[in-house]
Amino acid sequence: MAVVERTKVHAGTAEFQDVSEFFESRNVVHGKKLQVVSIERVHNGALEQRFKDKTQEYKQTFGQVRIVRAWHGTKKLNVAPILRNNFDVTKHGQSVGHRFGAGVSFSSMSGYASNYCDKTHSACMLLANVLVSNVVEVPENTGSRVPREPPFLPGRYPLRYDTTAKNKDTMDVFVKFDKDSFLPTHVVNFRRCAAPILYSYEEEDEEDDDDKSVTDTDSDYQVDDNFDDYNAFYGFGAADDEDD
Repeated sequence: MAVVERTKVHAGTAEFQDVSEFFESRNVVHGKKLQVVSIERVHNGALEQRFKDKTQEYKQTFGQVRIVRAWHGTKKLNVAPILRNNFDVTKHGQSVGHRFGAGVSFSSMSGYASNYCDKTHSACMLLANVLVSNVVEVPENTGSRVPREPPFLPGRYPLRYDTTAKNKDTMDVFVKFDKDSFLPTHVVNFRRCAAPILYSYEEEDEEDDDDKSVTDTDSDYQVDDNFDDYNAFYGFGAADDEDD
């Protein structure tokens, strides 16, 4: 059985700051802001070796590969099995969890990934290193027929794309189909807090400058109209209870 080491990352260290900043860069969902409580570094020698071998396989097969950091939301009870055995491509979500393919879903946004975590005030999610060589954008699945494999690479049959995505530039949501093409590196424990209201300053007309001084009152500020569209734009719809 694989040995899993989970080590607390102390606040104030470069590692803690790096993971926290990545987590907090896009972490507002359903009017709630996600706040880091603690971070654990994960070490599993067996999984790390398999990930290293898969990296070499990607280089030989596709000629190039990059490692992308991404979030995976899941229930707390699933964390220990994942850290021990890795993500299982056969256990994709049974509903919204397979919107872009029947594999393991990841996101560059912690806010999006949190849709698949426990719905309690405190929860956790996983940060992973993910191998990406060739990404293809695919339409969101709204029916019962889910792609089990990515499309073929043009001119390189029988090779297929290794990654499907909603948007290959932002990688808001992307799916992996290959075993061991991902490696969990950290567990981030977080809590949901009320998100701050976004404001935009409303400047006074020049002709009014002599008649009215600028003060920090409600009349000088207005709620940013784009705030209400934030979740809709990034696909923060209601998620079911399945893992993504």
